[in-house]
Amino acid sequence: MKHLSSPLHAAVSVIALTAALPALADEAVAPPLFITASPLASSLDELAAPVIVVERDEILGSSAASIGALLGDKPGIAESSFAAGSSRPIIRGLDNTRVRVQENGIGAGDVSTVSEDHGVPIDPLSAKRVEVVRGPAVLRYGSEAIGGVVNIINNRIPTARPKGGFEGEVSTAYDHVNYGRQGYADLNVATGNVVWHADTFARKTGNYQIPNQPTKRQHHTWTESAGVAGGASVLLENGYIGGSISHYDSQYGIPAPEDPNDPLRIELWQTRLQGAAEFEFSGGPFSGFKADAGYSEYSHGELDAGDSTESRFDNREGEIRAELLHRAVGPFTGAVGVHFRKREVKAAGEGGELLAPAHSEALAGFIFEEMPVTDSLKLQLGGRIERVEVKGTALDITNPLNPFDFAVSRSFTPVSGSLGLVQSLGGGWVVGATAQHVERAPDVQELFSKGPHEATETFEIGDPTFGKEKARSFEINARREGEDFSFEAAVFHTSFDGFIYKHLTGEECDDDGFDTCTPHGTGDELDQVFFRQQDATFRGFETAASATVLRWATGRAGVTGQFDMVRAKLDAGGNVPRIPPMRAGAGVFFEEDRISGSLGFLHAFKQDRIEANETETGSYTNVRAELRYKIVPPNDFNHNVGIELAVVGENLLNEEIRNHSSFKKNDVLQPGRNVRLAVTARF
Repeated sequence: MKHLSSPLHAAVSVIALTAALPALADEAVAPPLFITASPLASSLDELAAPVIVVERDEILGSSAASIGALLGDKPGIAESSFAAGSSRPIIRGLDNTRVRVQENGIGAGDVSTVSEDHGVPIDPLSAKRVEVVRGPAVLRYGSEAIGGVVNIINNRIPTARPKGGFEGEVSTAYDHVNYGRQGYADLNVATGNVVWHADTFARKTGNYQIPNQPTKRQHHTWTESAGVAGGASVLLENGYIGGSISHYDSQYGIPAPEDPNDPLRIELWQTRLQGAAEFEFSGGPFSGFKADAGYSEYSHGELDAGDSTESRFDNREGEIRAELLHRAVGPFTGAVGVHFRKREVKAAGEGGELLAPAHSEALAGFIFEEMPVTDSLKLQLGGRIERVEVKGTALDITNPLNPFDFAVSRSFTPVSGSLGLVQSLGGGWVVGATAQHVERAPDVQELFSKGPHEATETFEIGDPTFGKEKARSFEINARREGEDFSFEAAVFHTSFDGFIYKHLTGEECDDDGFDTCTPHGTGDELDQVFFRQQDATFRGFETAASATVLRWATGRAGVTGQFDMVRAKLDAGGNVPRIPPMRAGAGVFFEEDRISGSLGFLHAFKQDRIEANETETGSYTNVRAELRYKIVPPNDFNHNVGIELAVVGENLLNEEIRNHSSFKKNDVLQPGRNVRLAVTARF
């Protein structure tokens, strides 16, 4: 038997140690955290699948300029990291159209799933909390949530009156690695039964430093972004109704351009309207009503060094979801609802060659039910049926020397179902099991891609004949929430019928058309990518643990550990491309009323389980440390007001880090050693 390398051995040892430690009899119990992704008011220990929650302090302590980068070191989650300004989450090896990113329940309304260089127009600075949810509850959001739902939660539509009538936050930070500066401010004010909200942020970074390279910096990794939002809600005796408007602007460089003298950058903006209402009913068969609606206009241009727009993508999207929560019907309590989404994607320039105007529309009904089996065992059920219409222009390559465009209209009826069991074992321990059958209609880029994309240096060809993607997934998990001891572990297995993925053929094209692609043509600029559909199997394991090993008058200290791995193979033979490597980590922490700190590492192992035209990616160890100090008013330790100072170190060993999931990983290193200074004031 091969010996485990030292980082993995350390992580497994820490997790084994923490799992063996008993919970202290007088353990402090935090108030329950209710998860918004469930239609019912469910706490973490009431859901069949584990939930990852990132709180505000952690968001402000991270240098991440994107949601993907914020979540990329969590168990089971990686990031695409194409550019510093664009990175989506990858959950258990699943990316793009299988991971839904949303803000307060409404989809991001962008084109980030079309290509990895397209950013998500939601900055982490605007988030008060981020939830990553899987299991039966996610079917209310859509079949594109096979991998999971990433819900960015903020207070742009207030749901409660601020304590004392007003509250606010001001924060700023500086990052050494890229001369990054950022600022954020928000304010919530109550006037009578109306609560008003306003927030704004700005972020600017330069090209970040990289280790052991002659250039010392990774060129074209600069970013600039800013946003402003306002909202208001009318608070009623039995609920609220409110709305918000926000605007987001971002510019960022595209690293490793084909021509270093003609770099590309992306300039994008989005204006977003969102509304929400929630009511509780004191009598009758229904206990409540919830509705969320949103409309967004998004546009981005891909500009060259001469400020000429090479490509432009526009997205207009509307979405509404309404659900009724019902009281017990026999043994079942739950919610039923409808969900409608309409999207129009337009492209021009080279973007128009890649993706002509495309239209999609989906109408769905969904249900989520809970039933107590015993006092400690709960059954959860979810179901969804959709009607999806997709229209666009595809490329016929039957004759490679004479390809031609043709109009396509497709209809799909995905039907999905999910069930889960949640068993409470006492002492804070919960075990869960889920089984899902989820069907997904192919998205527009999978069907209709048909040309060059300079930013990614690819020539992409979709297939308009694709059928539905079907996934059967099973998971068993165990977890415990507690201040002195927490633990979670999950084993999962997913079988796909008709898994859709991007395949690098090994051939090359020019941007003048498919007839330039080798072997028949003479192309030598762009990597040819075909969307393919094959059966595939994903399986994996992830775990995380935290244990207090020492307590004193006002504080505690302890250890943490984590591990995750996913294996993904095509049933016909070979590996699914760009699957994140196995990772293991461990650390130590301490906490007092005013001061806290941590030190830990995350080790990614060599990834050599690759597709034919991929390259291997070496291992790395990312060491991170942070120290926080709170200045609070006398006798007030609830941390709702005061000033917090934070010093955070990232990649302290200055390791060469390449992200195997990134299309640019051979040419682009991740940031080197960074020291971050952050100050936050709450009032």
